[in-house]
Formats: sequence, structure tokens, C-alpha cells
Amino acid sequence: MENTLSGFNHIIPSNPLQKIYWIGVVEGTKSMSQEIGPVTLCHSMSLVITLTKDCATPIVKVRLAGQFKGSNHGYQPSRYDDPSAALWSTYLTKAEQCDKNLAENWKGDMDAILIFAGLFSAVVTTFIIESYQDLKPDSNASTINLLAQISQQLSLMSNFTNAVDTLSLPLPTTSTSFTPTKSATACNILWFLSLAFSLACALSATLVEGWARYYLNATHSRPTPQDRARISSYLYRGVKKYKMTAVVEIIPFLLHISLFLFFAGLVLFILPVNSTIGYLMLGMLILCGLLYTLITTLPIFQLDCPYWTPVSSICWHVLRRLHLLRHRDIDGNDTEIQCSMVEARAILSTEITARRDVRDADAMCWTISSLREDCEFEFFVQVIPSVVSGFDYSAKLLLHNLLHHHDIAIKLGYRIPRLLMSCTTGFLTPLVCEKRALTCLKAIWSLTMLSMPTDKASFLESRKQLRFDKDTLHLLNVIKKEMPTVRDYVSSTLTVVSRSFLDNHINRSRFLEQKLLSTIETGHCQTSQRPVAVFSEGKLRQFSQEMLDGLKRTTETLEKYVSEGRSMTVPLPYVMMEAIANCHFRLVSTALSGSLQQDLNEEVLQSLGKFQVLLNQAGFCLLLDYVAELLPSGGSLPHEAFNTLRRTFFRIETTPVNHRSQALFVTYVEEVLGYSGSTGLPRNIVDILLALTRVLDDPTCIAKAKKVLDHYVILNSNEAAVNALAKLNESSPLHPRDSPLLDLLSSHIYSDTKIGGDPTRSKFGPLPRANARVLN
Repeated sequence: MENTLSGFNHIIPSNPLQKIYWIGVVEGTKSMSQEIGPVTLCHSMSLVITLTKDCATPIVKVRLAGQFKGSNHGYQPSRYDDPSAALWSTYLTKAEQCDKNLAENWKGDMDAILIFAGLFSAVVTTFIIESYQDLKPDSNASTINLLAQISQQLSLMSNFTNAVDTLSLPLPTTSTSFTPTKSATACNILWFLSLAFSLACALSATLVEGWARYYLNATHSRPTPQDRARISSYLYRGVKKYKMTAVVEIIPFLLHISLFLFFAGLVLFILPVNSTIGYLMLGMLILCGLLYTLITTLPIFQLDCPYWTPVSSICWHVLRRLHLLRHRDIDGNDTEIQCSMVEARAILSTEITARRDVRDADAMCWTISSLREDCEFEFFVQVIPSVVSGFDYSAKLLLHNLLHHHDIAIKLGYRIPRLLMSCTTGFLTPLVCEKRALTCLKAIWSLTMLSMPTDKASFLESRKQLRFDKDTLHLLNVIKKEMPTVRDYVSSTLTVVSRSFLDNHINRSRFLEQKLLSTIETGHCQTSQRPVAVFSEGKLRQFSQEMLDGLKRTTETLEKYVSEGRSMTVPLPYVMMEAIANCHFRLVSTALSGSLQQDLNEEVLQSLGKFQVLLNQAGFCLLLDYVAELLPSGGSLPHEAFNTLRRTFFRIETTPVNHRSQALFVTYVEEVLGYSGSTGLPRNIVDILLALTRVLDDPTCIAKAKKVLDHYVILNSNEAAVNALAKLNESSPLHPRDSPLLDLLSSHIYSDTKIGGDPTRSKFGPLPRANARVLN
């Protein structure tokens, strides 16, 4: 006969640790032992039911074959639970962590107090056993006194000769009254109070540990998150209402009181025995009291003080109630403090002040110096771009200071290129190498783009103003050659770093020019410094003239380099610029000291002006180099193309550039405007290039640019193009009404050619830079 289970009623527990009880009837009489199941229950729990029975007594065994789904990751509500469970789970996660930390802190403090209070109570008890003897009469002393009196009487009896005199001698008497000394009474009072406070402290610590366990257990008494969260909130409000935190902080104070009472009793105990030792202990007691008072009051006036006692919070609360706590803010205003000591410390530590910046710098210097491994420092470098793009000026100032730190173990301008150099060693896997290179390139780009106010006098210190040196340029070119996958990032980084070199030289030359002009106009020396070597007037003129001749040769070499259209993202041109800038600095310093004649001053001034024109030409060529990177890019653009182009465009002035550069620029504009649709360059990049048409002064280039813009304005509504065309018409040598009429047929052919062309390729194909530069 087939055996079946019938009539089963089951109770499914909410806690998986609880037992499961089954009530039912087993039908059948055949002896058997078999498994029926598993039976799937809620929360993905299943039971395997084993039947073992004989003819008389059936036995049902239930075995747990599954577990709650997600039990290792906290409570996971099922679709049958309250929908608010997930909402309360977020609160419960944070609340349980906070409660756990609070209970662990209390337990740790109370454990230490219990150990110390137990040992200290034993010590005090030992002294009390010795001292309380002074509070009652000494039986041995009474016996000694009685024997002394009897001895005295016998001595007197031997001196008398008759019995009458003997009978007239006084009988020995014993004193029945006893009064302990004041020092003994005071000593015992102090020690008994010390023992009482110590035991009270131990009892309180034991109670706090019990309260903490009860608090944690109560918050876990229900299975559902919403119930546990409400219980936790209810109990936490009780903790705040009844000042349990303050009570826990007072418990150590009981032990402090016990210690001071013991020391005071020790002084009174030793003084009658030995005054020297007694006064020594008195001095120690006074010293300990003064130190305790100091560490109690010091954190009230210096919130960064690490010392603290339980009395400090009480003193702070009393002073706050008396309106005696005030703080001077950054604007010099006295404001009353109305918060707790912990809150006041947090506010003061985060207040925006110069001291906070110094603390931030110290903390970050320690952090960077401790990051010895490249993999550790890489995580730090990853967050730099987001900090630079943020709104926290203090964080940007911190990065600026770290860039120019004197210690190379901290200086970001050295550590980041060194981290990037590890990508060229060949020891890293390609994936790790690419990830690290991208991290470093983004950081270098962001730090170079970081804009911070600087003092004009610091322009003379060229090397200190540079965030990355010429070795970084060389390293970036190596990365660009060896790692094609990061080429777009390298292009943008090379461009902004190169532009930073040009900006540094521009600022420096303008500062020197301003100083020299002021000296020429006023005729007064602006510095008392003399040249390093002492020359006669003739030799000084000869030396200055030789320096000017060398300066002219170097300037001509640089001018030739720039006019040939060679790359501006390599270190060579900036080495020549540094040599020219150093010569200018020496000559201007000599002129400011009043040692140069007027004609030499004029030559130096002319050389500075020519150098600035050359720097502007170099900046324009750098922009053309970057635009050449944009044109063959198709749909993908280099990293931060718009911001990089804007950074390069920002310092370009209307100073005329050479014809070769103007012709190449117009060619690039023609390419950009021809393919600036949905598959071309973004509108903001196009607007920057249109605004740059202000540098055109060559009639041929202006005419070609006007023709390009005329066709572009017909097909597109672009305000920037209209403004650029209007400015070109103003600067054109031909009046608009005298300009030749456009051929309508050629205009349509030109438009059709542009629209029908391949938008992913330029009109001339992906021209190499060397070939593109030849266009005139």
C-alpha cells in the first residue's frame, strides 16, 4: 500500500534559526523509511521529510535542506513583504553601523575602567585595613600602660619602710576614654570615600555594558526592517533624551575623584609618621592637581588640544550657559558659541581660513610622501581631474602648491611624469599600461589647465612658474609614438603643456618690457642691484652688444624654425625661447641698474617686442598643429578638444602672422566649414575657428576666407560666421560694393562639392602636417 502524508499543518518561522514544527497524521501500516520532498517553502527554503515507522509508531523527521536567499547579505524583502521594507533597509544599514560603533566605544571604555577600578579598589582596601586601626583603642597599648603603672608602684613600695605608707599608695588606674586623632579621622574619611567612588565607578561600568547589550539586542528583536528601524529610532531618542552619552562620560570622573581622594588621604597618613615624606607627597598631589586642571581647561580655549577630561565638557557647558564662550571669525567679528565642544571643534576645523589651507597642505604632503608604490600613487592621480573641474578653490590651491613643492617626493610636477614613464618600461601588461597612461595624461592636462592667480613679480622666476618641464614634453612624444591607443589624449596634453611654456615667456617678456619702459621714460633706476661682474663702461657696452648680437642670432634661428612650420610640441623651440628669455633678463637687469646707454636700451626694447611677436606666431602655429589633429579624426575627437582649443586660442593676439600660416589656417577653415554638420566638428569648435579669422591681414587669404564664409552663411545660420564675415569685410582692401560678382554657377558647383563629399575625409585627404604646411 502506498503511504501518503495527509492533513499536515505547518508553522513556518520568520527566523531560520528557530525550529520547525509539523503536526500531521501518517497513514499506512507498512514499515518503511523513505524521503519525501523536498518541499519548497517561502524565502527559497526547502524541507526534506523522512518517514521512519514501524507497525506501531510512525516517526516524522524534518531536515532543513535550503537556506534563506541572500541571508549572507542582510535582509532581502520578498514580493509578499511590506513595500516600505526596502526604504527602511537604507536607514537600518546606517543606524545599525552607528549603534554598533557607539556600543563598541562604550564597551571598550568600560572594560578598561573595570580593570583599573578593580585593581585600585584592592590597593585602597589594603591601606584602609592598616589605617582604620587608628580609629579604636589599642588593647596592647592599654596593657603596656597598666604594667608601667604597676612597675612604678612596686618601685615606690621598695622605698617605704612601713605598711601604713604602703597602704596609702594609689592603686593603678586604666583610662576608659579614647579619642582618635584628627589626621587619622580625616585619612580614613578620604580613603573610605575613595573606595566608595571606585566601587561606584566599577558598578556603573558594569551597568553601562549591560545597557549597551540590551540596546543592541532590542534593535534586533524583530525580523522586518521597518520594525527594527522604528525600534532603533525609538531607543536612540531615549538615549538622547536621558543623556546616556553624558552619563557614560561622567563614569571615568568618579575614578578620577577616587584617585585624588586616595592621594589626599595618603598625605595625611604619612605626615604624622614622617613629615619629609608627607610634604613630598603633598607636593606630588598639588602638581597632579595643577596638571589635571590644565588639561581640563586647555581644550576649552584651544579646541585642537588632544588632552581632555570629563570635567572639560561640564566646564564648557557652564561657560556656554553664562555666555562667556566667543569666537572670532575670519572677518574679525566676535560671535557667541552656542554649540557643544565637539560641534565647535568640527566647525573650527572646517572653517575656510589660511590655517586650514596650511593644515590641508601638511596632510596631503604626508599622504603623497607615504605613497611609495606606483599602484598606490595611481589611485591618488585618478581624482585630480575631478578636483580641478570642481568648485572648491581651496582644493585647487592645494594642488597648485603640490605642483611647486620643493620636495620631489611630493612635487606632482615630478611624480606624475615619473608615473607615466613607468608605461614605457615594458614591465606592465598592455591593459594596465593603457589605463595608467590615460590616468596620467588626464591629470597632466587638468593640472596644466588649472587657473590660479599669481604675482607679477614671480614672472621673473620662469622655472618656478612651470608646472611641467621640457622633459615632460619629450616623454609625451615618446608615449604618443609607442602607444597609439592614447594618441588622442596625448595630442591634447601636448598642446596645453606647450601653450603653458608660451604663456610663461609672454608674461615674462611683458613684465620686463614694462620695467624697461618705465626706466626709459623716467630715467631713474628701479633697482640697486649691479651686474654680477664689475666692468668698465666700455667693456660693459661691449659685453652688452655681444649679448645683443647673440640674442639676434638665436631669435633668427627660432624665427626660421617657426616659419618653416615645424612642430611646436617638441622641446627644441622652447629651449631656444628659454635662452632668449635669459638674455633679455640679464640685459633688462643691467638697464634697470642704470649701466646701459640709451641706444642699447632701445635695442633691448625692440628685441622684447620682436620676441613677443614671435611668441604669438608660435602660438598660432601650435593652434594649427592641433587643428590638424582634429580634421582627420572623423567622429572621434581628442580628449577635451573644445577646452584645449579654447586654451590655445585664448592668448593669440591680433598681431599679424606670416602668410604661410594664414593660408594654412584658411584651408583648415574651409575644411571645417565644409564638414561641420552632424558628422563633422562640433559647433563650439567651429565658432572658435571663426573668431580666429581676426588675425588675417593678407588680401589673398581674406578674399578666400570671405568666399568660404559667404557660402557657409547661405547654407547655415551661424551668428559667429556672420560676425566673422562682417569683420573680414571691414578689414578687406576692397569695399564690399566693389568686390567682384560671384558666378552663380560656380557657387552651386562649390556647394554641391562640399555637401556631396565624404564627411569623414577632408577635401585634400588626411594631409600630413609637413605637406599641409607647404600650402601658401
